[in-house]
Amino acid sequence: MSNIIRFREVDSELNVPRIGGKSFLPNDIKWPINPKNEKLVLVFSLPTNFLNSILQFTYPENKVISVFTTYNPEDYFLDSIVYHGNAEELENIKNGFTKVILHSVGSSRNDSDFLVPSKEIIVDDKMIESNDYYGSTFGGSPTFLQNEKLAIDSYQFCVQVYGGDFSEEFQDIFYLNDSIGYLFLDKKEILSNGNTGLFFTQCS
Repeated sequence: MSNIIRFREVDSELNVPRIGGKSFLPNDIKWPINPKNEKLVLVFSLPTNFLNSILQFTYPENKVISVFTTYNPEDYFLDSIVYHGNAEELENIKNGFTKVILHSVGSSRNDSDFLVPSKEIIVDDKMIESNDYYGSTFGGSPTFLQNEKLAIDSYQFCVQVYGGDFSEEFQDIFYLNDSIGYLFLDKKEILSNGNTGLFFTQCS
């Protein structure tokens, strides 16, 4: 079972688990771009101490996992970030239309063309028992996930966030405001390029 997430507005430069805000990506790491040469937008900033404490991960202490996605309000981009089990969709994700990076804590920065207003992730004590729940949740098992053919066995579910939980001007962050973004983190090892997870969206 997963816990419901509540959100509250928070400073965009505060190092707390949050959606949006500025990244702590160090200056010696290039801001991620997708295959279309578009700068990605920060979706999550998750301190490893928080993940280790809540989900019993074993990541290095005092690091951050930053999750980025393609976002372009002037263009159609849903097919680049969605994954329902199709191999081509998964290839899009792995090619860099979304990115999950484990890194040291640098100075706050935003090299993207967009800055999503930040909201702190508050893990509620309330648990979700229904697979039909489509809101934002943390830990346990994902809900509302079409996972019959998903190649995610090597990853552990971390968090899902409902597009409608973002600030009003960015509720299309996953193209449709009723889309859900799912973050899965690597169970065993950190890849040499710093990529340590899989982030994708689904919509009905």
